[in-house]
Amino acid sequence: MDKTSQTPGKEPRPGKVRSRTYDELWTRPGYLIRRLHQIHVGLFAEECGSEDVTPVQSAILTVLQSGEEMDQLTLSTSVGIDRTSGADVIRRLERRGFLTRQSSKFDRRAKLVKITEAGRAFIKGVRPRMARAQERLIAPLTDEERDEFFRLINKMVDANNEASRAPMGTL
Repeated sequence: MDKTSQTPGKEPRPGKVRSRTYDELWTRPGYLIRRLHQIHVGLFAEECGSEDVTPVQSAILTVLQSGEEMDQLTLSTSVGIDRTSGADVIRRLERRGFLTRQSSKFDRRAKLVKITEAGRAFIKGVRPRMARAQERLIAPLTDEERDEFFRLINKMVDANNEASRAPMGTL
């Protein structure tokens, strides 16, 4: 194996030189998932950066776009973020006029969140750029590979959900 090899037994791809010193990293799923996440965030920023929106903010707005009102904790767990982070993201989106919060009639401690017309218009307007970022991320895969990728990544997420610091809830 020479210094341009990606992994043992595979031919190097042109322009994709990695040192053998770090081959171990390329066999660690956690490292690769973190690296893929970094790439996704970069692609998302390239496509949506002018809109001052993060992937998590867009996920919150996407969940709310049906118009259903939900409490902050349910909303946070539906996108897989912890309560504190969820409250922070929700406050930022509320300041921008994209959603409203009000106390629940049944539990004064609970805040109910609802998307506004401005939030709906915003997510509708930015959706094509978000879709481009997603498409760019999976562009190297064939249709069959995409199907397999989604099947496998969903299997891993579902099987390991409870190990997360912010397990996703079910709606």
